[in-house]
Amino acid sequence: MLRFTCIWVVLGVGLSFGQEFRASILGQISDPTGLPVAGVKVRATRIETGVSRETETTAEGFYTLPGLDPGRYNVVYTKEGFQTVRRNEIVLQVAEKLNMDIRLEVGSLAQEITVVGEQELVQTATASRGVVFDPIKMQEIPLNGRQVYMLMRLSPGVMFVQRTFGATGFSGTRAWDVNGSFVMNGGRSGSNQFLLNGAPISSDGTFNLAPNVEAIQEMKVMVNTYDSQYGRSGGGHVNTTLRSGTNELHGTLFNFWRNRILDANTRQNNALGVGRGFRNQHQFGGTLGFALRKNTDFVFFSFEGWRERVPFPSNVSVPPMEIRQGNFAGFTPQGQTGPITIYDPMTSRPCGGEVTCVSGGVYRRDPFPGNAIPASRISPIGRAILGYYPSPNFQAQSLVNNFTRPDNLGKYRYEQPIARYDKVINDNNRLYAMFTFQDGSEFRNQNGFDPPAQTGNMPGTVRRNQNYLVSYDRILSPSRVLHLQGNYDRFVQNFPDVSDPSFTIDKLGIRQMPTVDTFPTKLAPRVNVSGFAALFGNNFINQSSRQQLNFQANMTETRGKHSLKYGIELAQMIFHNRASGRAGGEFTFNGQWSRQFFGVSQGVRDGSSVADLLLGNIWSGFIAFNDTFLRRESYTAGFIQDDWRVTRRLTLNLGLRYDVQWPQYEIHNRVNRGFDYTAVQRNSPQILDRWRQISAAQGANYPAPPSAIVGGLKFAGVNGEPRRTYNWDLTNIQPRFGFAYNFLDKTVLRGGFGIFHRTDTRRNLTTGFSINTDYINTFDAGLTPSSRLTGPYSLENPFPDGVVRPFGNRLGIETNFGGGVSFDNPNRPIPRTRQWSLTVERELPWAMVLEASYVGSRTTQEGRGIQIGDMSKEHWDRAQDPANVSFYQQAVPNPFFGQARQGTTLNTQANISRRDLLRRFPGFTSVFDNINPSGRVWYHALQTRFEKRMLGDRSRFGATTWVTAYTWSKMMENFLRNDYAFAWQEMRNQVTAEDRTHNFTTAAIWDLPFGKNRRFGANAPKAVDFLAGGWTMNMNVIYQSGVPLAAWRDWEFRCGDPRAGIEITETRWFFNDRSRFSECWRQLRPFEYRQLPARFSQIRSHTAPQFDFMVSKKFNLPREGWSLEFRGEAFNAFNTPLRGDPPATNPAGADFGVLPVAQLNFPRNIQLGARIRF
Repeated sequence: MLRFTCIWVVLGVGLSFGQEFRASILGQISDPTGLPVAGVKVRATRIETGVSRETETTAEGFYTLPGLDPGRYNVVYTKEGFQTVRRNEIVLQVAEKLNMDIRLEVGSLAQEITVVGEQELVQTATASRGVVFDPIKMQEIPLNGRQVYMLMRLSPGVMFVQRTFGATGFSGTRAWDVNGSFVMNGGRSGSNQFLLNGAPISSDGTFNLAPNVEAIQEMKVMVNTYDSQYGRSGGGHVNTTLRSGTNELHGTLFNFWRNRILDANTRQNNALGVGRGFRNQHQFGGTLGFALRKNTDFVFFSFEGWRERVPFPSNVSVPPMEIRQGNFAGFTPQGQTGPITIYDPMTSRPCGGEVTCVSGGVYRRDPFPGNAIPASRISPIGRAILGYYPSPNFQAQSLVNNFTRPDNLGKYRYEQPIARYDKVINDNNRLYAMFTFQDGSEFRNQNGFDPPAQTGNMPGTVRRNQNYLVSYDRILSPSRVLHLQGNYDRFVQNFPDVSDPSFTIDKLGIRQMPTVDTFPTKLAPRVNVSGFAALFGNNFINQSSRQQLNFQANMTETRGKHSLKYGIELAQMIFHNRASGRAGGEFTFNGQWSRQFFGVSQGVRDGSSVADLLLGNIWSGFIAFNDTFLRRESYTAGFIQDDWRVTRRLTLNLGLRYDVQWPQYEIHNRVNRGFDYTAVQRNSPQILDRWRQISAAQGANYPAPPSAIVGGLKFAGVNGEPRRTYNWDLTNIQPRFGFAYNFLDKTVLRGGFGIFHRTDTRRNLTTGFSINTDYINTFDAGLTPSSRLTGPYSLENPFPDGVVRPFGNRLGIETNFGGGVSFDNPNRPIPRTRQWSLTVERELPWAMVLEASYVGSRTTQEGRGIQIGDMSKEHWDRAQDPANVSFYQQAVPNPFFGQARQGTTLNTQANISRRDLLRRFPGFTSVFDNINPSGRVWYHALQTRFEKRMLGDRSRFGATTWVTAYTWSKMMENFLRNDYAFAWQEMRNQVTAEDRTHNFTTAAIWDLPFGKNRRFGANAPKAVDFLAGGWTMNMNVIYQSGVPLAAWRDWEFRCGDPRAGIEITETRWFFNDRSRFSECWRQLRPFEYRQLPARFSQIRSHTAPQFDFMVSKKFNLPREGWSLEFRGEAFNAFNTPLRGDPPATNPAGADFGVLPVAQLNFPRNIQLGARIRF
C-alpha cells in the first residue's frame, strides 16, 4: 500500500476526470453445502483476442475481475478437489458489473461442467441505471446521418430538445454536428458528460467527437449513476468504447448514398409550387482490425468521409415591394383591415396638457401627409440597403414568410480517421493507445439571399478535433489492479459569416465608419430590420478552441465482501477565443421612430421598421472592439467506491467523491472580477456639485443627489484582487448511495441517491477588454432621433466621435462609467444536483427485460441574472399607478453630461429620464449580476423500459431485439416574474423550456425467419435461399409532447382561456381574433409588473410521431466470413412535418397565433447503402 501511495504522489500532477468504460465480473463461489470456497482461480478470456485476466477468491469466497473490455468471454473456475466450471459466451457490456455466483461440485479438475450463453440480464450488483447499445443496435437501427449519439433518444429519461433543422436551425445529425441538446433526468441541456474509452471528450456538455458507428464496440447511456468514480455532470454520462483488433482479420467497407430523386419535398416548397432542391450525399469509409502477433499485439483502424450537398430551402420575411418607396397609403398587409400608418418623428411633442396620449406614451407624433415619406426625407443609404432584399415570391401581400428560396443549398465535408493499438506485455501488464481526428467544413446560407446579403456560415467555416489517449493496467496481485490513463483532446472551430469580402461600406454610400485596432475592417455593417431577415455579415473571424490535458489513476481491489475502487483525478483545460464580432458595426431599425407614441406599440399597423430605415433613423447600433482571450482552469478530484455484497441477494454501492473546480484565470489578467459596491468614482465631487445646482433650479421633483457616486468593476490581478476570477468553492462533497436487492429470482429492486456537481461554464468576464461603442440615437430622451439625412450620427457618419477604446483594467472602477456593466459574482458556487431513483426490473422469458422507475432530481445554485442597478422597490411600486408613469419617464437635465466615459449614454445626452437618476448606481445605466445563485430546477418522472436483447443469437423464427421506452415527466424551474429581474422580486415557478410531458420511443430489429436453417424455407434450394434468406427489417418510432410556448408577457389577455371554445387550426393555434383585438388585449404600461410566466404549460407547439424504417439484404460471399449487405432506409418515412412555433409574444404581430408555413424537421429522406463485412 505504501508503494501505491508513492505512485499516487508521483503521478498526481495532471490527472484527468476520465471514468471507467470497462466491465467487471464479480460474485461468490460456494461448495455444495453453500459454504464459501477460498483460493478458487477465476480466469476470463476474451474470445476475440485470447487475452485473459485472472484472480482468486478471498477467504469469504468473493472475487472481482475488473477492467474487462466489452465483448464475449469464456470464464473458467478451478480449484483442487472440485470439478472445473466453464461459463462460455458471456457477453459483457460497457461499464457493466455482472454478478456471477458459482456453486462448485466435488470432483477432479478433469471433470468439467460447461454452460454456454446463460447469464442474468438484470443487474443485481449495482443501483445504477442505463441502456447499452451493442454493435447490432448501433449498426442496424435506422440512424439519420449515422451519428451515434442520436441513439440516446431511445433511452428512458433522455430527451433530444433540438427542434429546428435546416437553413436557420441546427444543420443536421451527422458527425459534423456537435450538439449538447440532450436532457438527461432533468439535468440542464449541456450538463452531461461524454466519454470515449473512459476519457472525457466534452468540456462544456457538448461532445467534441461522434465516432463512426462502424468503429464503436458499444455505447452506454447512464441515466442514473451512483458510482463515485463518475463526476462533472448535472444530468447523466454517455460512455462509448471503440473496437480493437482481434486474432482474426475483420473489417468493413461501406458507402451510404442519398439523392433528391429519392427524397420528399419540403412543406414550404410545396406551398410555393416548386420542386425539390438539389441533393447528393456520400458517407463512405471502412474499418480494419487484426493481430500483429496473436494474443499479444492488436491494431484497429477506421476511416469515415462525408460529402454532401443538401437542400436548405429558406422561408423568411422580406419587405413588400409596395412600401419600399416610402408610400404606405395603398398597401394593406394580408390579414389586416387597413394600411400601416407611419408617423413623422420630427413632429414629436410631450404628452400632457392638450396633447393626449395612450397609457404609457411619452411623446405623440403626427402621421406623414398622405401616409407617405416625402422624397426629400428618404435616405439614399437606407434606400440602397433596402434594395438588397429580394422581391417577395410567396404571399406577396404578407409581412411574414413571404420569400422562399427552394434551391438554397448547404455544403458539408469531413474526414474522420481513427487508430487503436493494444499490447499485452505479459499476464500482469497491458497497455493500449488510441488516436482520433476529425476535420470538416460547412457552408450554410441562412436567409437564402445572394451575396453580399447572405448571412450564415460562410466560406472559411471549419471544425477540427484531435484526441490522443494512452492507457496502462498493472495487475499487482490476484485481488489488486492499478489503472493509469492519460489523454489530450483539442477542439477548434471558426464560423465567419462574411459572404462577400469585397462588400465594403462605400458600396452603400457610408462615408465614414471608424475601425478598431484589433480587427480593422471596412466591411459593411450588419443590418437588422425588425420583422424581416437580417442583411450582410461582417464577423470575418470567429475562432474558438478548447483543450484538455488529462490523466487518471485508480486502484481496484477485493477485500472480503467488499469490491473497492479508489483514485484521484485532475485536468487542465484551456479556452481560447479570437472573434472580431461586429467590428464593422451593426444597426437595428425597429419602427420605434415612426410609431404614433414613443415607447408604446399599438399593433402591426402602427409604424414600420422599413419607414425607419428609409428615414435613416437608427434605433440602436454598435461597433465591437474585441480582444482575444486565453483562459486556464483546472479540476481536482478524489473518490472511493465500495460495492459491498452484504448477502447473496443484497448489494450496497457506497461512494464518496470530492472535487474542486479551480477558478479560472486569464494568462494576461484580461478579465474582470466582480463589482465594488462602495468605491467612490474619481469625479464624484464635480458631478454632485452640478447635480445640486440642477436640483436647485428644477425644484422638488428633481431627484435628490446621493452622498457619493459609487460603484464600479473590479479586475483580476489588480489592486490586490486575486488572479482567479472566482472565489474557491470547497464544498463539493458528493456522497453516493445505492442498493440492489434481488428479492426474487430474476427480479431486482434497486434505488439510490447521489449528489453531483456539473461543469461550470459561466465566463461573462470581458467588460473592459472587449467593449461596444453604442450608437447615440437621441439627444433629447427620445423626443427626436439624433440622425438626419447627412452629418454626424446619420447613416453617412453614424459614429462621428470614433470608437470607445477598451482600457482593459487601467481605468478600474471608471470602466464603462456612464454606460451599462455586467459582471459575474466572484462568490460562485458550483451548481449542485441531487438525483434519486427507485427501480423494479424483471427478467422475462426469451431474453426480455421489463423495468419501471421513479426518478427525481433537484438542482440548486443555478445562476439567475439579477439587475441590481435600477430604482428601488418603493419607486417601482409607485410606478404601477398609471398617473405616475410619465413622472418616471420624463426627461430631466443630466448631471453626468460630459462627465462620464466617452461614447456612453450618460456622457453624450444632455437630458435623461428621471428613472435614470433614481437608480441605485446612477452612474451606470445598468448593473447586472450574471450569476446570482438563486436558481433551482427540479424534475420528477415515471420511466419505463421494455427491452429484448439479441446476445448474438439467430433462431429459426428470426433473431429479434428491441428497446421501447416511455417517460412521463415534469421539469420545473424558479424564475423572477419580470424580465427586469430585480433582487427584491418574488421567485415564481414555471415549466422549463426543455419540459416534455410525454416521451415515447421504440427501436426494433427483426432478422426475418426466411432461408436456410429458418422457420420458412429451411430446406429450400440454394437459388431460393439466395433470394429469400438474409433479410432484416428495422424500425424507429419517436414521439415527444410539444414545447411550452413563450408567453405574451407584455400584454394582458382579458377574454378568458386563450384555447377555450375555439377550433384549433394552423391559422388559429390559440385565440387571435383580430376583430376583438381592443376588447381582449391590452399592452402593459411601462413599469407595469408582468403577471405571466415566461412560457405557458398548457399551450404547446405542434408535434407528431416520427417513423424511420430500414430493410436490408445480406449475401454470403464465396470467401468464408465475407458478406455483402444492401440496405434502404427511410427517415421520417411518412413525411410528417413538424411545424414551427406560432409567434406568441406579441398579439399585435401579423403572424400571432399562426403556424409558420415551413417545417422544422427534414422531409422524408431515403438512403441507400452497401457494406462489405469480413
